Amino acid sequence: MASHAAFLRWLAVVAVAGDLVAGAIAMWAEHGHPHAFATYWAALFWTTTQLLTVSSQLPNPSSTAAHILDVFLELASITIVTSIAGSWAVFFHHRRPDRRAASRAENGPSPSAARPQP
Repeated sequence: MASHAAFLRWLAVVAVAGDLVAGAIAMWAEHGHPHAFATYWAALFWTTTQLLTVSSQLPNPSSTAAHILDVFLELASITIVTSIAGSWAVFFHHRRPDRRAASRAENGPSPSAARPQP
């Protein structure tokens, strides 16, 4: 269980750090373009919505660097979401053992299923 918590903490730190860096890259990449971000917070909002959703209502970036950043953010979001989903699946899988199978294995075969040897 501790390994799942450590993994989720690590994933959260990586996601937040990546989002902060991506906001700075987005602001730099869109500077001087038609849809340039007015502030770092606007750029951070755009990168965050790209990580949390498939897309957003904000205008698409117009620079090549921002297009590449957008694709990277979408790929990162798929990876992050599936990692979290897989982590939750493993957590709940280990929490619900099959008690019937365990009791059969511990007690051996049932007497009614045993057949006499010829």
